[in-house]
Amino acid sequence: MKRRIGSKGQIVIPKEIRERFDIQGGDTLHFEFSEKEIRIRPELSPDAFVDRFVSLPKGKKLKKRLDWKALLDEEYRLRRGR
Repeated sequence: MKRRIGSKGQIVIPKEIRERFDIQGGDTLHFEFSEKEIRIRPELSPDAFVDRFVSLPKGKKLKKRLDWKALLDEEYRLRRGR
């Protein structure tokens, strides 16, 4: 997708992306950059993070015991870009 930057440096996030990542007016976004790219990601509140992390799709049940520490560590690594 392409978007043009306005004269004030603003950009509109396409509706498809806002819906997919549940981004709403007033939410905080994090900008990360390197020499060749910019990454934008939504910041989840602690409650939203826990709700998303521990939720299961409807009709699904856990089949085995989960290693919560390993899962949280992996999530942390993914969010830190490592």
